[in-house]
Amino acid sequence: MRLDKVYIDGFKNLKHLEVDFDEQKLTTVLIGQNGAGKSNLIEAITQVFRWVDLRRQEPRFQYRVDYRIQPPEHIVSEPARITLSNLPGEPAILVNGKEVKRNEFEKRKEEWFPDLVFGYYSGGSRRLESLFDSHQRRYYDAIKLEDSLSVFKSAQQARRLFYCRPIHGVLALMALFAFPDRKLTEELSSKLGISGFHSLLAHFREPWFARSKKADERLPQNFWGAAGPAGRTAHQFKEMAFHPLALEGNAIDDYRDKQQTESQYATFLPSFDHLLRFASGFQSERDMFYALEAMDISDLIREMLVWVTRQDDVTGDVGFADLSDGERQLLMVLGLIRVSRGKRALFLLDEPDTHLNPHWQHSYLKLIEDWTGIAADVDKCHIILTSHNPLTISALTRDEVRIITQGQDGRVEAVAPYADPKGMGFTSTLTEIFGLPTSLDVETQSLVDERNALTHLMTKSDEQERQLIAINDKLARLGFLFEDREPLYQAFLRAWHDVRYADRPPLTPTQIEARHVAMKALIQRLISTEQEPT
Repeated sequence: MRLDKVYIDGFKNLKHLEVDFDEQKLTTVLIGQNGAGKSNLIEAITQVFRWVDLRRQEPRFQYRVDYRIQPPEHIVSEPARITLSNLPGEPAILVNGKEVKRNEFEKRKEEWFPDLVFGYYSGGSRRLESLFDSHQRRYYDAIKLEDSLSVFKSAQQARRLFYCRPIHGVLALMALFAFPDRKLTEELSSKLGISGFHSLLAHFREPWFARSKKADERLPQNFWGAAGPAGRTAHQFKEMAFHPLALEGNAIDDYRDKQQTESQYATFLPSFDHLLRFASGFQSERDMFYALEAMDISDLIREMLVWVTRQDDVTGDVGFADLSDGERQLLMVLGLIRVSRGKRALFLLDEPDTHLNPHWQHSYLKLIEDWTGIAADVDKCHIILTSHNPLTISALTRDEVRIITQGQDGRVEAVAPYADPKGMGFTSTLTEIFGLPTSLDVETQSLVDERNALTHLMTKSDEQERQLIAINDKLARLGFLFEDREPLYQAFLRAWHDVRYADRPPLTPTQIEARHVAMKALIQRLISTEQEPT
């Protein structure tokens, strides 16, 4: 699944916007200033696919979306080119350039429509999430009382739009632990220091639907009459748990709630062996994830607490909730993309790198490939993400980046940068791709501008000469000594830097300080050597 071209007119600030994606690339990163329309484009694309899939909430803007899609593995067919449009005078659906009626498209939707349109936003707004509510409600209605595994799987396949929520992070982590992958285990250890699973507490609560149950059905040990995959999975926890316990607890979800008592049930898995025995009831990590999620959708989960072991700490004192925002965000998105691997998917990620440290931002897209195994299905997927961070695009070519800009006339455009961000370096990416006039702070840039103005004066007064000397002294102390204008030498230095520091982990503050002290000592020795009499 690869987007080719998207035309949007009349959605918020997007008017006559045309975006030409490079369908040969796995990833497209949308960059631009706040308010330019990056998130609006993500939302508009989501609305189009929601409308075509469910025929609900028709978009109130004009659109044309072109994409290429591979057939499912069990269907022998060539890749198809699909056009979805509501422009006046155009067919609503084209397949390989030929008009297809809606009923024919429905019959062959499995072949011509993405298996998954995945959405995620790192902020607190529900603006993007709300566009997935219709699919969530339909999915819940299909599984809440359904005991048939085949019907459950059919409902999963029909849920073609999926939004990533915070609870999914811990559920995906459980599935990853239960179905370990050697490479992923090594990555978790090296990148996050997570060496393994320690224990788990599944804390259940009385769901809203229990009110309609008879008194004998509302027992906590029966999970208040929960049926379908949610009830079945909850009972698996009970069977594998160490001393499951019914209790009563406080039901306070935020500061506005009045304290009230609710019926609860606690199941504890004290070891990795218990987790594996629980997971033996599922065929894959995907099956396990969706079974766990069914409990959350059914309002059964009060808390799902997972503790991990870390390097040099096997006590299990570190829980998923204790990880940093960046760690949890990384595990959440990458875990869910991994669960979705093998599907013909369009991933729409709005600022997924917000809470990541610079090292992870720099390697974020590579992490997606390495951690998720998505590279094996590279032709099936398209990852579109928005970002404000130059490090995220630092290893990309211009074909993988689109700059969203809004002109003074209000028109929004999406264009590729004039050069590849790859090889530019952080500073040049800020100025040449993101369009900053300078990467310096305001005070330093003011000194540089003043120095340049004085330098260009043909004749200078004594006062101006003194000013120039003083400014040059300040800039020299800040590291502005000499500039080499030989491009070949600059290219050599850049290549030397790439070879010298390729694949090295980031320096710690202690290492940076030690390097600085060593440099000062070397310079002092050189100076003292030069001053010695010959």
